[in-house]
Amino acid sequence: MLHLIIVRHGEAEPKIENLPDKDRKLIKKGIKQMRRVANFIDIMGYKIDRVFSSPYIRAYQSAEVILEELDEDLKIETIKELEPDQDVSTLIEKLKETSSSQAEQVIMLVGHEPHLSTFIKSVTSGEVELKKGGVAVVEVDPASFKGKLTILLTQKVMKRL
Repeated sequence: MLHLIIVRHGEAEPKIENLPDKDRKLIKKGIKQMRRVANFIDIMGYKIDRVFSSPYIRAYQSAEVILEELDEDLKIETIKELEPDQDVSTLIEKLKETSSSQAEQVIMLVGHEPHLSTFIKSVTSGEVELKKGGVAVVEVDPASFKGKLTILLTQKVMKRL
């Protein structure tokens, strides 16, 4: 079974005219949100095997904060398949290539909306919206690459954990 921990990046700098969208950084609130995501992962006992992030700075920083908080020394692999304008089929193909069919595996994906919700829908057939700093867990059968949404949390809920 493949367990996907799907994280929408934390709160970032506002969009401004001369700053490319991909260069927007996390703000303090976003860092705090990612610490809550790490706390959730820790509470649930997930041991992350691989981390894939969008190359956009706010997503990469989100992954960094989570791993730092979990005291994990994993390499963050930036992949274009997690950029917001990519077709989700490219992400599915990438995950099929990298997932192991014989063992349990936990992969964390850090990216953007509406791309992540579209990805979740294509794997589970479920309509979801991932709020900023939100997290979803999807269990996927690596053979069919169909799965079920098992957890969907907002920051509001994670504050109470």
